[in-house]
Amino acid sequence: MLDCDKVRINLQTSIFGRSLYCFQVIDSTNSYLLSLARDGAPEGTVVQADFQTAGRGRKERKWVAAPGKNLLFSILLKPELEIDYSKKIVLAAAIILAETIRQYVENHHLEPIDISFKWPNDLMVKGRKLSGILAESILRDKKIVAMVLGIGINLNESAEEMDASIRDTAVSLYQLTGQPIDREEFLTIFLRQFEKDYERFERNFYSQVVNEWKAHCQQIGQKVLISTPFGDEEGVVKDINEAGYLIYEDLKGIQKALIAGEIKKEDHATDV
Repeated sequence: MLDCDKVRINLQTSIFGRSLYCFQVIDSTNSYLLSLARDGAPEGTVVQADFQTAGRGRKERKWVAAPGKNLLFSILLKPELEIDYSKKIVLAAAIILAETIRQYVENHHLEPIDISFKWPNDLMVKGRKLSGILAESILRDKKIVAMVLGIGINLNESAEEMDASIRDTAVSLYQLTGQPIDREEFLTIFLRQFEKDYERFERNFYSQVVNEWKAHCQQIGQKVLISTPFGDEEGVVKDINEAGYLIYEDLKGIQKALIAGEIKKEDHATDV
């Protein structure tokens, strides 16, 4: 089980992780933290579990992870912003997670890892998923009263330990570095970095987020299969706009903005 006392001792944060709940087994860290949020839990509360019996990703997909190998946790935000900012907050979380990986790898003198972002919420390495982020919000009058960010990152699973359903599409930091990853240290670095960058992004109303995110995105110019609220559609990714929405051109040459959906499959680079 993850040693939460070790995390608390080394945190050096004012808000994030100061209220930290650790479980060996739980149904869902997001569900538990949403319940805490409704009961008035403070911003920065974190819920971590070694195993989730009902862990989920986007569109209620099951999050599959071997017990005690990875990091599965949720973090509570209270941004007091309109719902339109929700996409940009998720993009910001991806940026912070990528920076955490960079710091951890550098601290341990390991080879740099080339991370790319897949809209709207995945961290990828050479086309394989390393991490996913699930945002769920409590709203009032179209404003975010509370937002829970659920983060799952593959840290220590070998290829053989991964569930057969994801073995060919997922990857862990252990597989990429050849070294076991210290989960307590990784979570500590993330929470420190989150507190630092969250304040920066909030102060500037997330004005830099989209450009920072796009610097890690390799999908612009690619032909992809997109899941939309109206069904799947092929198109070419053109941009991510200032609201964090995906801008793509369909096969008829019409540009569209995707608010809710995802890129299901990448095809190949094309002319933009």
